[in-house]
Amino acid sequence: MSPARYYLRMGDDDLDQARRYRTRADALAAFGHAARELAQYGQDLSASVHLAPSRDQLAEYPDLVLSLGPRGGIRVERA
Repeated sequence: MSPARYYLRMGDDDLDQARRYRTRADALAAFGHAARELAQYGQDLSASVHLAPSRDQLAEYPDLVLSLGPRGGIRVERA
């Protein structure tokens, strides 16, 4: 079995539009960049991270839920 990859699904994107990252840190960094950019304009962004060895094995239910905290940090919650 191949190692799990991190699939980041932002906003209202469909699961098949989730972007693949090799590490959790890379996925969080991508989310943080997008969320902070939108926050400058008063917009909120949420995201989910799905762990799976390949895209065809993605489950609808996420492993992690991401949001931007009040001071700009990334809030990570297990789903």
